[in-house]
Amino acid sequence: MTLTYKIKDFTDEKVDEKNILSDDGTLKKRIGFAITDAENNFYGIDKWLSIVDGKSDDDYIKEAYDLCKAQIDNWQSSMKNLNKTFNPDTGKIE
Repeated sequence: MTLTYKIKDFTDEKVDEKNILSDDGTLKKRIGFAITDAENNFYGIDKWLSIVDGKSDDDYIKEAYDLCKAQIDNWQSSMKNLNKTFNPDTGKIE
């Protein structure tokens, strides 16, 4: 299944240990993806990363993607039976 990844967030935010916004928190980089599949189903996901001097935007985005990959794969798997018809007589998806 072809997916399109758009960057929806790329900001520095102060967050606590649970990545909830906090004035007293640690400054981290928030990278958010808006992902759509060929059927226009949408999935949004964010990751907060430690800020590192000299790290490029591409490096942050790749790291966030790597951290999201399992959740994205799970979302894709959850979509495989949507809009299919279940036949109770046969007990099968048709």
